[in-house]
Amino acid sequence: MKKKLSVKKISFEVFGSLADLLIWQIALVGASFGQSGSRGVYQAFREADEVLSEINHHTLAATWHQLFKKRLLTYKKRENLYSVEITKFGLGRLKSQIPIYHKKRPWDGKVYLITYDIPEQKSNKRYLLRSILKRLKATPLQESVWLIPYNPREILNDFVNKNNIKASIIVSDIGKDGGIGETDIHDLLIKVYKLESLNEKYEKFMKKARSGKINLKYLLLEYLSILKDDPQLPFGLLPRGWLGYKAYELYMRILPKKFSI
Repeated sequence: MKKKLSVKKISFEVFGSLADLLIWQIALVGASFGQSGSRGVYQAFREADEVLSEINHHTLAATWHQLFKKRLLTYKKRENLYSVEITKFGLGRLKSQIPIYHKKRPWDGKVYLITYDIPEQKSNKRYLLRSILKRLKATPLQESVWLIPYNPREILNDFVNKNNIKASIIVSDIGKDGGIGETDIHDLLIKVYKLESLNEKYEKFMKKARSGKINLKYLLLEYLSILKDDPQLPFGLLPRGWLGYKAYELYMRILPKKFSI
């Protein structure tokens, strides 16, 4: 039971919805079966997939139907063989959901502090700002003080102008050899971004992948869940022994060649 719960949990950590998980599954393995109708294709696909077998049948069937209704997936028929394909819209949605490893990380050599003071009556804008900061991979030091290794000024200026909250957000920078109080900036980044824990997860993923004993889709989902949490700091700020790139190389080796997302 624990294994099944962890698989479902990790799936939704990566994709956020069953619909996105299904699109990823189709992109990964395809769905082509000698069936006489679309229902037969769905049943064969579900029965053949160990991860999806854990999802409630009715929930899965309803989600499957919605993906075709919204034109994210489509059926192709050649003689008596039906196959499921991702549409252009489905592919665009998938690309927006899958975490991407950034091989290039341009960096100006600074780390930035963001402080803001947005009144309680504008709590919706405060919530929106925090959502933007999280997408930028900023991390909170205190409730209204955030740290980020990439220059956020352009994006935050755009946010301020669109929401008319000028003078409410302050961005200051710290050199890579600086610190906050008595804490070295490198040590602070390791702590606030929980890099030691992330590195341990990368190491466990690599051990599982090399063992050859774990279901491939489980492995791919596990890697993507770790990558999604990885702030992908500039290479000059990563600690010694960081396994992010080695884990990425291993992921690319076990990823099916036809999967080009």
